[in-house]
Amino acid sequence: MLPLLPHGGLALDVAAGRGRNAQALARAGMRVVAADFSEVALRTLAELARSERLPIWPVVADFDTFAFRDQSFDAIVNVNFLDRARFPDFARALKPGGILVAETFLIDQAEIGHPNDPRFLLRHYELRELIAGLELLRYREGLVVYPDGWRAWRAGAVARRKS
Repeated sequence: MLPLLPHGGLALDVAAGRGRNAQALARAGMRVVAADFSEVALRTLAELARSERLPIWPVVADFDTFAFRDQSFDAIVNVNFLDRARFPDFARALKPGGILVAETFLIDQAEIGHPNDPRFLLRHYELRELIAGLELLRYREGLVVYPDGWRAWRAGAVARRKS
């Protein structure tokens, strides 16, 4: 998805953890706010960002609320985190023309493994509903089989905030 993102802009990595996505974004030329509730994970990310001189700013954030300003990000990446109430916030936080990348598990995942709590699993086509106010660029859902044989039911979308 990196080629679809604006080069050199400001990105938000939602629920960043140790920053796998934040690192990829920074290495692709973006400045990144990596937000997560885990101070331990963010401390690890901060050390890595310092040692590799990556433009990543770890921010301790609780996504029960959304503390970021409207129209402040060129891209938002939300992978493996599902809080349905945040999608309108993501849309508002994107600059006009900004890109949202969202990917997480589908309800079918409960049949084959973790996660299995329906609160954290999307219904079929629900992601399309959650991003309905944005211009849909890419969408897929279904079973993904990884090179190591691990399987997961996933939905993913790339969408742009209209100008």
